[in-house]
Order: sequence, then C-alpha cells, then structure tokens
Amino acid sequence: MVPHELGQGRLELGLPDGRPQKVLRIDATGASSTLIGRLVVGSYITGQDQVLVTARGGLSLVQRAEIHRVVDRLLGMSVVDDRPEAVEIENFVDPGKYELPRLLGRVVELLHRQLEGCLAALVGESSAGLDRLDAVEEEIDQLYLLMARQLLLSSDSPRLARDIDVPSHHFQLGDRLIAKVLEVTGDLVHNIGTDLRDHLEGVRQMPPALTRAVAHRLRRLMGLLDRTMIAFANLSVPEANATLNRIAKVLPRDAYLGPLIARRVPDPKVAGAIQRVVCHLVMAHEMLVVVNEVTINRSVEPETVALTGARVALGGRYGGDLPRVDRPDALVGPSVRVGTRGD
Repeated sequence: MVPHELGQGRLELGLPDGRPQKVLRIDATGASSTLIGRLVVGSYITGQDQVLVTARGGLSLVQRAEIHRVVDRLLGMSVVDDRPEAVEIENFVDPGKYELPRLLGRVVELLHRQLEGCLAALVGESSAGLDRLDAVEEEIDQLYLLMARQLLLSSDSPRLARDIDVPSHHFQLGDRLIAKVLEVTGDLVHNIGTDLRDHLEGVRQMPPALTRAVAHRLRRLMGLLDRTMIAFANLSVPEANATLNRIAKVLPRDAYLGPLIARRVPDPKVAGAIQRVVCHLVMAHEMLVVVNEVTINRSVEPETVALTGARVALGGRYGGDLPRVDRPDALVGPSVRVGTRGD
C-alpha cells in the first residue's frame, strides 16, 4: 500500500500499482438522518472500507450524531475524522477473520440467553435476564450485519469464502437467508421479553395453567431451535424433516391459546401483552421452518450431490464423512465471543 495526499495533511492508502483505494462518497445534502444511517449500514454490508459523508454547506449536528450512532453499532467500523463539512469512516475488521458457523453458533447462544431470561421471568425465578435484553439484541444485530458483509464479499472471492467456511457460492444465498432469519428471531424474542418486562407484575398473577402453557412454548422453541441448527450443521435431511413435521403439528394448536387468554385474564393490558407473546412465539417457530427448508434444499444442491455420487445423503453431511455436530454450541468452537470494535 502507498499513501496519497488528500490535502490538509491527510493521507489515503492506495493500492500498490499507484491507483488510489476506492472511497465511497456520500453527498448527504438535504438527506434525512435516517437515510444517512441506512446508507452507512449499506456501505458496511457491501464491503466499503472507507466512506466519506459530506454535504453542501456542511453536515448538521443531527446528521453527524446519526452517523456516530450507526457507526457505534457496527463491528470494526470507526469514525476517523469528524468535521462540520465531512465525516470520514473506516472499517478495520478483516472480512475473513470469523468463520460463518462460529458466528451462527454465537447467535444461537444469544437466542438461548434471551429465551432463558424470558422463561425465568415468566415463572417467577428472576427478572434479571429481561434487563439484559437490549444488550443481547444489539449483539445479535451486530453479528447479523457482520455475516451479511462477509457473505457478500465472499461472493467475489473464493479465498474469502474458504476462510469463512462457506464451501460453495451455491450456499451463500441460503447462508444469508439463515443469518437474517436468526436476526429476525432475535427481534421476536426481544419483543416477547419487552412485553413480559412491561407487564411483569400482572403476568405473574395469571392463572397457573396459562403460565405453564406459555412457559411450555418458550421451552419448546428452545428445543426446536437446537434441533434445527443441529440438522443444518450436519446437513441432516431426516432431522430437518422431523422438525418441520413437529412445527406443523404444534402451531395450529397455538391458535387456541389467544382466545383462552382473552377469556381468562381480566386485565386487558396484560391479556394483550400475553397474546402478543404467543403471536411472536408462533412467528419465531415459523422462522425455524425457513432454516429447515434451507437444510433440505441444500441437500439436493448440485454442489452437494456432486460430493455424494449424485445421491441425496440422507445419513447426514456427505454420507457421514465429516464429524457430526451434536449440540448447537459445537458450531462455535472453544472461543465463542466475537471481538468488538476495531478488532
């Protein structure tokens, strides 16, 4: 890399052949702060390592504050220069540093933490987990954006795809879909926890049978999440199919719980909160349907069957040639946590 003079004593690193490294320039003149924030997120996902945000007449305080707020949420991205006329942003994270299965495993672990906090609060054990909901949700969002960035960059780089353990470009779309589904699941569980937290006193006064019914559905979601991710990690068609059958069987029954709550919980605010909880649980189960369908579809991908003699490996990943994953946290490996900003 060679430096190029930008003026005012600032240098920009360039490629070895002398061409300046690309800088994404965003003209924010007249743009709302929300649009600027979304453009910064988009630049992160699409792999832009240097971004310069400017505006004719200078950026407003609101615009600059939104840039900082968004950048603070993105792993590896930092504001390196902030002036009234321009804000410069750089991304320091190595796109090949974290293997995708490890990031997915970390998200599953965080989803468990959310669900366990909701369950403990519901049954009267502890509400401490609800106090950590926002922080956990924030980490899930950060990991999703990092995964989306890695997958988009790996679509143009076979070396990067290998580094993040995405063996084929045929798998990248499915991996992106699963990352998004898990992020949406995190949003749904966060909504569940928020409703419980905001109406906890009334929720704990519900009839015990209703409390048990909701608690059962929280535990069931945790179990099905584990089964779903184990099937995905092992490319197990029978396990994915069994999980889909289980979800198809239980969801129609959940439709009866909403009217039951409306009849048996006299406080309309508490009744409405628990009905929303059940609705979000149903939607979270439906998110798992998508992951299991990706697993089944991947088993018949040309890239997959090429490794199995043009047959579907019903016995698991490539006919059982690779070690089996028996629990979701094994996706992550011995070191679970992803580094924070600038790592």
